[in-house]
Amino acid sequence: MAIQAKRKRVIVDEMAKFDMGQIEFLFELIKDSRIPGRYLPTAMAVVQKLKTQYKLLEKEDIILKKTEKAEDVLKREIEQAQQETYKKVKKVDGELYIDDE
Repeated sequence: MAIQAKRKRVIVDEMAKFDMGQIEFLFELIKDSRIPGRYLPTAMAVVQKLKTQYKLLEKEDIILKKTEKAEDVLKREIEQAQQETYKKVKKVDGELYIDDE
């Protein structure tokens, strides 16, 4: 998650920051506990968030190399899609065909 503040970009792992030892402890705690069936979806969501945090902690260097506006990225992707479609267009006897292969 990136936050923009006065032309600087800061990488934030998650809202609550745990170190690796704390996350491993929570994994063991969840693994060894009995979770009622009605709370399984909540438990699975918690485990997924912990996995995400754990993976982010393993990555030491997360560097943003380039920042762009969402509109510019969308425009570029649309232009690329249009170019790909244009390459597939064929004109045969005055009619246009698009290769779908």
